[in-house]
Amino acid sequence: MKRRKSTKQRPQVGLLGKELTRRSRGRCELCLGRDDVRGFELAPWPEKPDAERALMACHRCRSWLQDGAIEPIEAHFLSTAVYSTTTPVRLAAARLLLDVDSPENPWLATALHAANIDPDTGEFRDSA
Repeated sequence: MKRRKSTKQRPQVGLLGKELTRRSRGRCELCLGRDDVRGFELAPWPEKPDAERALMACHRCRSWLQDGAIEPIEAHFLSTAVYSTTTPVRLAAARLLLDVDSPENPWLATALHAANIDPDTGEFRDSA
């Protein structure tokens, strides 16, 4: 699913700063990096910022989330992030995996299967 054009973040995500920082321990919740980590909301945005639709992400991961331009060689950490117990981290990792255009990588098929995400909507499939 090549689903999105660049999405500009709304300033209200800053209201979740303390909660997200506490949950992430100041690290990117996708790659565990520490450089330029900030809150990032996942679309569609709820009326009020919600930690269940946001995560802490480093510059690289935010850029990938906004633009969908993924570097497959650098993206292997996503195969771990799809198993996160934190819902927005799993969702963000799954959405990024959908943007990786590299069908020759067997790790990608395995990670996408584990993600259980609908390629048309970019949301989790019902587990029922």
